Amino acid sequence: MTPLVSVYIPTRNRSALLRRAIDSVLAQTYPEIEVLICDEASTDDTAEVVADYARRYPGKFTYLRNETPQGACRARNRCIEQAIGTYVTGLDDDDLFHPQRIASLVDLYRRHSPSFACSRFKYFQAPAQIERLRDRCYSEAELARVDKLTLPALLYANLAGNQVLTELSRMRELGGFDESMPSWQDYDMWIRLADRYGTAVCTRQLLSFVDDDRSRARIRNSSRRAEGSERFIAKHARLMNADQQRNHRNIQYVMNRQRPSLGEIARNISVGGYKSTLKVLLHKFFGVAIG
Repeated sequence: MTPLVSVYIPTRNRSALLRRAIDSVLAQTYPEIEVLICDEASTDDTAEVVADYARRYPGKFTYLRNETPQGACRARNRCIEQAIGTYVTGLDDDDLFHPQRIASLVDLYRRHSPSFACSRFKYFQAPAQIERLRDRCYSEAELARVDKLTLPALLYANLAGNQVLTELSRMRELGGFDESMPSWQDYDMWIRLADRYGTAVCTRQLLSFVDDDRSRARIRNSSRRAEGSERFIAKHARLMNADQQRNHRNIQYVMNRQRPSLGEIARNISVGGYKSTLKVLLHKFFGVAIG
C-alpha cells in the first residue's frame, strides 16, 4: 500500500496565503496525504476557510486551534502529535510546494534510507517569479539526482531549508521541535535527525518555494534569530569542530550587525565556512549584511 504522508501547517491570520499553501498540497501527484492545520488564535476567517476544505475533502483535513498564540514551534508539534502518517513533512502558511515534491521525497527516502529527504528551495517575493518553475514537470531521472547531506556539512549551514520529509516515528522519538528555541528550531531538528539517523539526501531540483515578502514579519528579520543561533551553538557544541564553531561565530557577527576587528576576523577564518567569512568582510568594509 502507498504510505500516508502527514503535512503539518501552522497558521495565524493569513487565510488568503493559507489557501495558496493548501492548494499546493492538494495539487501533489502523490495520492495519500493528510493535512493537519494548527491555527494560532487567528481572528480572521481561517477557521471558515479550513472548514470549507474539510467539507470538500472529507477525511483529509484535521483542524487544531490554540486559543492563545503559542508560537509556530508548538503549532507544528501539536500537528505531529495528532498525525497518523508513515511520513511527515511541513509547510509554512505562506510557502508553496511544487506538485512533484512529496512523491519525489518519498521515492528518495525509499531508495536511500536517509535520516531525512529534502529538496532545493527558492525564495520569491511575487508569485510570477516562480510560475515557470512550479509548472515544470521533472523526469524520474532528474528527480533521482541527489546530493548527500552529511552531519559535518549540515553543521556548517542549514542546507536543508525549512522543511524536510522523514518518518513520523523519528520526529516523535526525538520529541518534536524544541519549543525552548526562539528560532532555528527547524535547523536544530535536522541536526538531531542527522546525528541520530545518519546522512540525509537532497534532490537537486527546485521543489519548494519560500515567500520572502519583506513587508511581513519573519523570524529571520528579528533579534530572535540571533538568540536562536546562540542557543543552537551551545546545544550542539559537542558535535562541532573548531572550524565549524568559527563559521558560526561569523554568522553571528552578521546577524548582530557587528563589525569585528581585523584581528578577530583573522582568528575566525573558517575554511569550510568560507562564505560566512566573506559575509563578515563585506559587512566590515561595506556595511552589507547578507543572510
